[in-house]
Amino acid sequence: MILVPQNETEDKILEEHKQSNCTLHLLSSISSTTQKKCNLKLCNNKSSEGGVMIYVVCDGCGDMFCLKHRHPSTHQCASLNIASENKAKRREMAEELIAKYFKKTNSDTNDNTSTSATSSKSQSSLTAKPKKKGNKMIEVMKLKSKAQGDSSIPMDSRLFLNVEFLNNSNVVNKPMFFNKNWTIGKVLDKVAIEGKIRNVNNRIAVDDPDKSCELLESGDAIRF
Repeated sequence: MILVPQNETEDKILEEHKQSNCTLHLLSSISSTTQKKCNLKLCNNKSSEGGVMIYVVCDGCGDMFCLKHRHPSTHQCASLNIASENKAKRREMAEELIAKYFKKTNSDTNDNTSTSATSSKSQSSLTAKPKKKGNKMIEVMKLKSKAQGDSSIPMDSRLFLNVEFLNNSNVVNKPMFFNKNWTIGKVLDKVAIEGKIRNVNNRIAVDDPDKSCELLESGDAIRF
């Protein structure tokens, strides 16, 4: 049998074994004591008569142990103490770094407490309260429930608007719905009919004061 040392590849060891005329890396080259007994003093596990014990090399101490005692904790490996010491040192360093960081953070926080409070108060007073979304939804629902228009227009094609008529028209302002695919001219025709308005928009100038419709926000006449 061939022994493959730790950190060596099987192909490399096999090639060296062949080149040495099968004299290198033989498992039988290990001393008979190592072959037959675990390195743990209290272990009585020995190889079967005429055979070689199956063993494992410990990565921590480098000694060989039987399968039962192959783990560091089972043979009181010296590497466990070293690992514990290193772990304790790392924990101590981490605690020092954390304490140092939080000490600095708390100091910065205390220095900026009054400034932050003043800034937050100022920002709150300058920030306008946002309009409630619920109120807007209610207004839309009211608009749709009261709107008048051509009932043949499909629901998914309806465009809802609040229509305001001229003060001297004697027509009450009302919500209306139109087909969103209509041109602005056709929409104005429907509004003119509803408000009993003489519609001559297509024959007068855009800036003519008799223009039947204008934008409420800007006061500009709607072109169509």
